[in-house]
Amino acid sequence: MSYLAYLTGLAFLVWIVMPLFKKDSTWVSLHMEVEELAERKQRVYGNIADLEFDFAMGRLSEKDFKTIRTSFLSEAGRVMEKLENQKSSKLMDRIQNDIEHLGKKKKKKKKGSKIQTAVFCTECGTENLAKAKFCMKCGKGLS
Repeated sequence: MSYLAYLTGLAFLVWIVMPLFKKDSTWVSLHMEVEELAERKQRVYGNIADLEFDFAMGRLSEKDFKTIRTSFLSEAGRVMEKLENQKSSKLMDRIQNDIEHLGKKKKKKKKGSKIQTAVFCTECGTENLAKAKFCMKCGKGLS
């Protein structure tokens, strides 16, 4: 009987933890992508700094320095472009979508239903639903 309890507990734990590992449909995935790009940008900057140090110490010829530096700068530019695109497009699209749907529930439209107007409280001026009997802010009865 205790094995059944352990298996049930383990199944419940897996059920709870599984959404954390979904990568494509969560804010976590976007944050992880941006973090990976930011780390990659820092590595490229570090490589450029190391390259400049090696050139200053005389370990590289000027020709090699310019060639390698150009490739590192190109890589840094590509990473920064991807990072900006990730931040601006995906993040802003998701934020805009969330803002648009914030607090909205999908409502089914009934055919032939009357348009409901809002009722304002005479005490505090709060806008209430037309069907409301009491103000949702101050609690005063609505007429």
